[in-house]
Amino acid sequence: MDIKLIRNLSLGGLIILVISLFYYQVIKGDMYLNRAQANYIRVVSKEAIRGTIFDRNYETLAYDRGAFNIAVMPYQIKDNKEEIFSKISRLAKIKEEIITINYNRNLRSPFYPVDILIDIDKEKALALKEELGEEVIIDEIPQRHYLFGKELAHVLGYVKRGVNVSNNSDVYGYIPYQRAGLAGIEKYYNNYLAGRDGGELLEVDALGKIAGFLGANHPKKGKDIVLTIDLRLQRIAYHLLSEYKRGVIIMMNPQDGEIYVFCSQPSYDPNQIMRGVDLDAILKAEDNILLNRGIQARYPLGSVFKPILSIAGLEEKKITSHTTFICEGRYRLGNLSFECRSAHGRQNLIEAIAHSCNVYFYNLGAILDIDKIAKWAKKFGLNTLTDINLPYEKSGIVPDPHWKITNIKSPWFKGDTLNVSIGQGYLEATPLEVLVAISAFANGGYLVKPHLVKEIEGEKISLSPPKFLDLSLSHINEVKKGLEAVVSWSSGTAHLLDSLKLSIAGKTGTAQTKGKSHGWFVGFFPSSSPKYSICVLLENVGSSSEAVKVAYDFLKEAKNQGIISQEEIDR
Repeated sequence: MDIKLIRNLSLGGLIILVISLFYYQVIKGDMYLNRAQANYIRVVSKEAIRGTIFDRNYETLAYDRGAFNIAVMPYQIKDNKEEIFSKISRLAKIKEEIITINYNRNLRSPFYPVDILIDIDKEKALALKEELGEEVIIDEIPQRHYLFGKELAHVLGYVKRGVNVSNNSDVYGYIPYQRAGLAGIEKYYNNYLAGRDGGELLEVDALGKIAGFLGANHPKKGKDIVLTIDLRLQRIAYHLLSEYKRGVIIMMNPQDGEIYVFCSQPSYDPNQIMRGVDLDAILKAEDNILLNRGIQARYPLGSVFKPILSIAGLEEKKITSHTTFICEGRYRLGNLSFECRSAHGRQNLIEAIAHSCNVYFYNLGAILDIDKIAKWAKKFGLNTLTDINLPYEKSGIVPDPHWKITNIKSPWFKGDTLNVSIGQGYLEATPLEVLVAISAFANGGYLVKPHLVKEIEGEKISLSPPKFLDLSLSHINEVKKGLEAVVSWSSGTAHLLDSLKLSIAGKTGTAQTKGKSHGWFVGFFPSSSPKYSICVLLENVGSSSEAVKVAYDFLKEAKNQGIISQEEIDR
């Protein structure tokens, strides 16, 4: 190529470059300087839709709906904030104090939108935008909604904004202080339900107008979850327990641990917690309504412990089912008298279970002694987490001499052994632990792992195998005879349930505590091939008869609605 031509092309390119630089830096320099000073980059967050939660029959329990917030940009309103808040207060008919509180609570950064009106009507949001223009932003966000509020609060839990997590951060996708589950299934499965947040990267001028679009990362919806809960049974349980101050109803499949009902009273409305409505009243409620009594409260067992003591006596070869003790209404230990509910006369094991004879079990406990009693209580999981898929579970207490000297600073006495023998003293467990223990008599000697989730995004969850207790099947069947007699015998302590024709086996318990006694009923049915196990615990009702009545009303209504059918029981 001609050297002169190359020189001319190079010179021409240089002249074009100089002219371009002169144009942009001198002629247009002020415009670009102003734009650089006035513009900034805004990350507009886009929250992911959380996964929907369904019951076992695919009834929707919790989902995300659209909600409209009004937001402001702090840097834009810094010079006339009070004036704008006053205008918004007047137009929205909301106290200016509430707007200011929301602003201060939600303020994160001068360049991050601050929600000042939360979950307002769509028409009101559009009217405010039309009136105030660029001074406000309509912030359309997903809002969690619980269709059955109090009825499932302790199972589902709730989500809240203002949680500083970063498990789903990504380019333009990290939302500081985002939504997260704080209780129940919402917390336990938050990483599945939450999805992944996204956002848009915008160039915005000083008036808040979009000057350029720089990129986006689309949010990804969370995974749907199907529970084992049967909403129909859950609602029956909730409304029955509403008549009592504090209590629990749990129903489970004793073969695989699927939970059909998990109801704790008193309850709360998670929708109110998310909106901040009556939050102080909820947190300070005298009855601790946030407490899930099924897994977070320990109770003395009373006589529902007697089946475990029975199998301990049989397995340790201290008794047979024909061994008898005479009950005269009390058991003497030195100068002390340990009472029974009645003078039952001579009782064998089956009769003692059916009549809940304390004297029989005082004698059996004295023969076994505390070390063996504690061994068998622990074997049945009364001091071990059930590992249910809910957060904050507590384990029970199985006392022995070492435990007492460590925790009470006192030696163990024979009277302590007698108290534990009838489920009293320092022995305590959660209702779920007791239900898992009684279910071992229904399924041939296995401790199942209770669980509340069937599927995640259409995939069945994998289950832990049940723990085999290595019990003699003949011994299990002997105890089962006693549990069947509790219901089928006219003298049994839960004979009321016999009229349901469900072939129920179970055990009542009146557990002494401060104030009036707690009432228990635990059992399973049909006894020949159990499909259901149930636990009813009522605080401070005075007697187990109240728990039996609740179990009766619950199962009767379940039958009336066809949820539990006679054909299913008879098969």
